[in-house]
Amino acid sequence: MKDEDKTYENEFKTITSPITHARNIASAAMFDDKGSNDLTLQIDMLTKQKQYMQSKCREAGAAILDLENQVNELKRDNSLLAMDVATLTNRLRDAGF
Repeated sequence: MKDEDKTYENEFKTITSPITHARNIASAAMFDDKGSNDLTLQIDMLTKQKQYMQSKCREAGAAILDLENQVNELKRDNSLLAMDVATLTNRLRDAGF
């Protein structure tokens, strides 16, 4: 019984990261022939899907912030140009044109 416990503990010590562990579970699930209803396989697939979606959401958020900054810059430029047009129009009117 002690030998089994030591072996079990050693297996957990060799795992380096949760991702590696998930990959090992997924590959073991493929060879166990439990089918597509295997919960460990579904959990692994959903975890990968969640990570992918989170990265895409972060990318979309960064793109949105960039577009918002561009809009604000364009609004500022538009205001400056509108003031310049008004100033030039007033000068032309004062000059008699």
